[in-house]
Amino acid sequence: MKQVFISFLMLLYQSVSLALPPSDSLITELNNSIKQTDFYDNKKLKEISQLKSLLDGSKNDFNKQYETHLKLYNAYKYYNYDSAFAYAKKLQKFAEYRNDPSLLADAKIKLAFIMLSGGMFKETFDTLNIISVSGVSANVMSEYYSLKARCFYDLADFDNDKFYSPLYNTLANSYLDSALSLYPANSFDYFYFSGLSDFKKGKTDSALIKLQKLIKSQNLSFHEIALTTSMIGGIFNAKGDVDEARDYLIQASIADIKSSTKETLALLGVAGIIFKEGNKKNAALYIEKANTDAGFYNARLRKVQIGAILPLIEGVMINTIELQKQKLITSLILLAILTLLLAGFALIIRKQVKNLKVARLSLLEANLKQQQINQQLVEVNELKEKYNDQLQQINRQLSEANKIKEEYIGYYFSVDTQFIARIEKIINLVDKKITDRKWDEVKYILKSADLKREKEDLLKNFDKVFVRLFPNFVTQFNTLFTDEDKIILKEGQLLNTDLRIFALIRLGITDNEKIAEILDYSINTIYSKKTKIRNKTTVSKDEFERKLIQITTLNL
Repeated sequence: MKQVFISFLMLLYQSVSLALPPSDSLITELNNSIKQTDFYDNKKLKEISQLKSLLDGSKNDFNKQYETHLKLYNAYKYYNYDSAFAYAKKLQKFAEYRNDPSLLADAKIKLAFIMLSGGMFKETFDTLNIISVSGVSANVMSEYYSLKARCFYDLADFDNDKFYSPLYNTLANSYLDSALSLYPANSFDYFYFSGLSDFKKGKTDSALIKLQKLIKSQNLSFHEIALTTSMIGGIFNAKGDVDEARDYLIQASIADIKSSTKETLALLGVAGIIFKEGNKKNAALYIEKANTDAGFYNARLRKVQIGAILPLIEGVMINTIELQKQKLITSLILLAILTLLLAGFALIIRKQVKNLKVARLSLLEANLKQQQINQQLVEVNELKEKYNDQLQQINRQLSEANKIKEEYIGYYFSVDTQFIARIEKIINLVDKKITDRKWDEVKYILKSADLKREKEDLLKNFDKVFVRLFPNFVTQFNTLFTDEDKIILKEGQLLNTDLRIFALIRLGITDNEKIAEILDYSINTIYSKKTKIRNKTTVSKDEFERKLIQITTLNL
């Protein structure tokens, strides 16, 4: 049940998490090896199947039966506790049948090894304590002493206290010294256990030299590579060199997978290190794999060790998912706010269109007055010059207002239509993705709705339309200032914020609150900018406003 929960967390985490940094080559190789676990396990099962087929053909041959059962024990030794235990018991029966003390001691040692691998300390010690190694071969005796050393080392690590652990380590060192005196000097076991002995005695540099020399050997099996690199990783970890420890433990994990070793600690060590580095995705993958292997092997001690780190990784992943959920909710809230802002802006545009219509009616009324004035001009020649000026001014204002109306009504209706269509599209897409529970795609859609960019595009389009209407606005506006106070635009700018304020005033929008809403500034900011610019002009306030209104469009 716990494995299913971890798998679910991994899938969910992958669907909402931000991309992690690229894995190095060793991480990539380890991940690929995990994907090929079934391939390596099938090779192991094929080997076991072939060995079992040999049993039927050698029923009457004791030596072949014993040799095949021993091979089957070795095949299951690091792969599955229950099967290895069963074949160890069969080896014990063979030894009892032959009444061979050496075979019986060897079978019991193998049984004790399996029980220790399964985390059964009491049963292991009970079995080892009744084994008699008197008169047995050097191979059996060295295996006995090295197993007793491992028992006490494991017990010291498990207790991890200042009273019993030093005593157990001392006993283990003594047994390992006895084993080393029996191993051939150039054998793998000699170099490996010699390195272990040095490490446990605090001679880490000597241990590293021996083990690194051993790892360079060209004849090591995957399991021997895993044992050696795992111990090297443990030594570097004890020295505080986490980077070296990580690389060696990854190599050990890869070798374990390729040898179908399920009783292992290397992958758990890798998970702990990269979890602290922040690589939670791969840490979850490795802890799941380690947990699955420990369950498959039925390694009780490994389950306890995995149980110490598993809740930490699960907790971080749950927190990460919850954080992503909160971010999604925040994005939806921001989208709702954006929609409200756009709706408000649409209302402002409609209101301005309505104001333009009112202005048009006012201009029509002015036109009627102009006709009346023309009649008066015919009758009163001496006032002709005066009335002609008034008529020209009214005509200019009317033509200008019509041009502004045509440009901005078309512009704002176009912007309004595009904006509403875009919002409807986003809302429909978000609604569909939420319904389909495609949260990552919702996040992507929300990111595409960039309010700041939309606001900037709106202002840029406003600039284009205004400059098209008043191409000489900036030049004429700058005539009201000294050279040092003239407004200089950056390359590519049509207007800046200061110019937009007076551009809106030129269009007839004089209310500070309206200007602040359009330009997305506070009323105080608009008032401050207007006052600051007016104070720099070379003319009076009234003259400044009059000259601003006199800035005209071209082609009237």
